[in-house]
Amino acid sequence: MAEADRNVIVVGGSAAGLRCACRLARLQPGWSIKIIEAKEIFGYSACGLPYVLSGDLESLAVLRRTDYMVVKDETYFSNYKGVEILAGHRALEIDTEKRVVRVEGPGGPMALPWDDLVVATGSTPVPLPGHRDHPRIVTFHTWDDVKPLKQKLAGGELERVAIVGAGPTGCELAEAFRSLWGAEVTLIDAAASPLPAVLDPEVGALVAGQLESKGVRVICDSPVESIDPGEEVVTLRAGALELEADIVVAAVGVRPNVALARAAGIEMGAADAIAVDDRMATSLARVWAIGDCAEVRDAVTGEKTWMTLGSLGNRQGRTLANILAGREEVSPPAAGTMAVKVFDLAVASTGSTETAALERGVRARSSWITTFERAHYWPDSHEVHLKLVYDAESRRVLGLQAVSEGAATRCVDVASQLLLRRATLEEFVEIENAHAPPFGVPIDPVSIAAFAAQNQEEGFEAASPDLDLGETVVLDVRGREDAEASPVSAARVANIPLGELRARLGEVDPATRIVACGRGTRSAEAARLLRGRGIPVRYLGGGLRWRGSMGGGQPQS
Repeated sequence: MAEADRNVIVVGGSAAGLRCACRLARLQPGWSIKIIEAKEIFGYSACGLPYVLSGDLESLAVLRRTDYMVVKDETYFSNYKGVEILAGHRALEIDTEKRVVRVEGPGGPMALPWDDLVVATGSTPVPLPGHRDHPRIVTFHTWDDVKPLKQKLAGGELERVAIVGAGPTGCELAEAFRSLWGAEVTLIDAAASPLPAVLDPEVGALVAGQLESKGVRVICDSPVESIDPGEEVVTLRAGALELEADIVVAAVGVRPNVALARAAGIEMGAADAIAVDDRMATSLARVWAIGDCAEVRDAVTGEKTWMTLGSLGNRQGRTLANILAGREEVSPPAAGTMAVKVFDLAVASTGSTETAALERGVRARSSWITTFERAHYWPDSHEVHLKLVYDAESRRVLGLQAVSEGAATRCVDVASQLLLRRATLEEFVEIENAHAPPFGVPIDPVSIAAFAAQNQEEGFEAASPDLDLGETVVLDVRGREDAEASPVSAARVANIPLGELRARLGEVDPATRIVACGRGTRSAEAARLLRGRGIPVRYLGGGLRWRGSMGGGQPQS
């Protein structure tokens, strides 16, 4: 068959499918490239939907425009990209013997032939189990989900909102409902803290603290047991909690949309996503899968897994286009790098959590730091809280979690590049960064976290910021004014400022086990000094600043 006659069909007009089709059209302008898309509205940035509801973005329309203000509709993709979009057409069946896709559209049924078929059907929201469809129980996933919510909020119909699921969407929606509309918001999750898939509990507690400080009621460790919708309100029960809301938003996650592929006999893999090799080929010849419907290789574990990330879908789309055009490429492993805005905080992570690593049997350990993103004396410098997870045997870094009003995403972006290369602590401490007081510090915060991990492996151990101090004897090495203004919450606390500690070592209780300060720097110094005198102390990782920013999010009666 002549190259000019080649037919490529892409099922799905979201990030991965569009990227693949447009890239392939540039590489092979003589090919026929069609996208089958069930919805009339497509080509928009789904990640921006919560920010339309929050008022940060003026309208849905901005999500569908290019940076040169052209609407990304069928005409745009045809004229600018050389790709034909069949919007409002639903793919019903993949016939692998005849190599056609059977489609239902406004003009009736049709059969579209293909030489290569790309499945990019994305994901669908996970419904709340056991609860029927009802106008007061909704999901938030597509363009069509935004307008009715915004209209009801503007009309004063939604004053009490319950959000089930404290993942990225749930956290973003909590801000949207609360900040612009002033709704009474309750955020509920079965896990111990918000964002449990990407943050360990002591980091998620920082997110809970931010949400609570903005008036969001956070309830964790509380699986939803029942939701009873009525004409006027919805009654929700979770453990001992019972609350009434005007609407319940199900934000418990998404799952791969694979019904079409499964019906065609395509093999499924990790997390019930479409199984693919490293070239994104499925079990059927000349059928490929990319984006949220397909599995991917985890950069940390080396195993196949499933991730739903727009950035990953875009990369996969470009790579598959290169492969279809004849280039020798593979889809590299992914670290799962992500970010979410929670009111004033940027929250980001890459790689594995400590919780997940321990569940895999890895001897994972962590370091925690609170430091400044820029020179501490710069007027608008912000603190950044970092948790670095590493393998204590190989010293390979497994993940990084960051929370800050400033540079959390930059720290995670730096870490992800090293993590993808299987870098160790020794490589993390060698990060070279651009430094000037308005932009950065002399030693990158990510390197500081790696230094703390190295120190720990030398015997100077940190304790998690969420450690239950209970009856532990604590030495506070802050200055007297700070210690008096925000005392450590523990049964037995002594205050000896670090600058006086050498001269007052005889006053230290030999039963002291934790040393604390504001950010962990002074307490780490003090811990070295005390351990050298035979007192087996640990310092509070991340310091009291971290501990003081944590929220409860506890089950409520």
